[in-house]
Amino acid sequence: MADSRSDITSDYPTRNGNSSSNHRGSYLRKVARSYRSRLMKGKQGGRPVQKEVATLADVSTSNDNVLSDSSSGLASASMDADNTDIESAKSPSSVTSDPTDVNLKIQVMENLIANMFSTISSLKVSYKQLQSAHVPYDPSKIKAADRAVINELERLSELKNSYSERLALLSSGADEEGVDSTAHDGKEGKSIILKSYEGIISSFHNEIQQKNAVVENLKDMLAQTTLKKEKLEKRVRRLEQKLAKDPLADPAVDLSPTPQLLDYVVLGASEASRAFTKLLTSLMKESKWDLDAAANSIEPNVNYVGKMDKKFAFESYVNHRMLNGFESENFFVSSGLSTVIDPEKNSKECFKEFQELRSADAWHVVTSNPQSNFSKYCLKRFMDVVHPKMEESFFGNTDHRKQVLSSIHPKSQFYQSFLKLAKAMWILHRLAFSFEPNARIFQVQRNVEFSPSYMESVSRSGEADCEISGVTCKVGFTVMPGFRVEKTIIKCQVYVVSSSKEAEHS
Repeated sequence: MADSRSDITSDYPTRNGNSSSNHRGSYLRKVARSYRSRLMKGKQGGRPVQKEVATLADVSTSNDNVLSDSSSGLASASMDADNTDIESAKSPSSVTSDPTDVNLKIQVMENLIANMFSTISSLKVSYKQLQSAHVPYDPSKIKAADRAVINELERLSELKNSYSERLALLSSGADEEGVDSTAHDGKEGKSIILKSYEGIISSFHNEIQQKNAVVENLKDMLAQTTLKKEKLEKRVRRLEQKLAKDPLADPAVDLSPTPQLLDYVVLGASEASRAFTKLLTSLMKESKWDLDAAANSIEPNVNYVGKMDKKFAFESYVNHRMLNGFESENFFVSSGLSTVIDPEKNSKECFKEFQELRSADAWHVVTSNPQSNFSKYCLKRFMDVVHPKMEESFFGNTDHRKQVLSSIHPKSQFYQSFLKLAKAMWILHRLAFSFEPNARIFQVQRNVEFSPSYMESVSRSGEADCEISGVTCKVGFTVMPGFRVEKTIIKCQVYVVSSSKEAEHS
């Protein structure tokens, strides 16, 4: 205030432009500074304001004797300003604010600034997502990003309203304290502090809830990503095994019946069976089948370790139906004694058919030569795998079965998928009969102790369960049979369970 008065004094136009005017202005400024200094000391030391008024009156009286008539207006103006300061000093509002109140306001402001920075950062991210959703144009992403931007703007509006309410609350508390500082000082101060803290705590709780929701969402995304990662890794391992075993990878090697080639074809047949089983179970789910009951009817009383392990029961069902009669020369679809009459000639013919059919289109083969053994095999095995009630629940009719009974291959996508499976199983049979002596099929009975020398577990969870329990693993059921050719054993795929849990069921 001393600076403002000095500015007014210096800028005020005087009648005489001599040095005495400057001297008087300088004198007034000194008086004002002296008064301000004494006033501040009075506030700190608790001296009454009336004494300061008297002192100022003495100073102003002496000034009247010095100042000329032309400067009397200036002196009175200075006095009015000083008196205003003195009166304001008397009022409770001019007293130095309560440190607690100031600290609360500072804390409220700090919280506001922190929340504003956080919200604005989120707003920037949401706006960038909104921009990126336009190229390429994605309506769903645009809608989600737009909603996020609106949420952040609403958050800013909430921050503004919350800040205004807290300031009003603090101000109202300060006014009430000034009106009755003796009776309600402590109570009102505590009430203001509590209300402010309650608001801050409520804001923190809301923020914690939002963060928890984000964390839960991220956990779900992590679980889904981990599951996809495991599936991709499993698929990569299968492809690596397939490429490593593929005898056609080296074109310089002459193709001939070898155990390595048979192992590669067995792997292909297993993958084809898994793909068709997946299609079959998906149709069963859409048709509201009880998959637990269906799996139990195929392999009863099996203690599955994982929730998704029941799929192996359906895969076992498909493989069993498709490979039934494997020891026969042509799956019993026609009579033949070529193996007995001329084994060498039959082996060559089987390998030739294997080579021709391996790269051919199954649909083209069955339609161009409907009387071939392969065509008959497809028709017969379709009726073995797809039960009439199953087909009716899938499609609402039995049109596939009616056409198959008439020796007609349906043109549906479902039957095309089945032909891929049938081809994989048929060429496996042709290759097995290309050896001299022929490759032999084998499977493992239930409750036999698991042996990694000629068995392969289809589920890691089963082996892990045995290791954790510290008990031996036993075969629950065979999923894909194994093969013996010459001195080589191609392992059969089995579902294993711990011996203790199997004993509980038995």
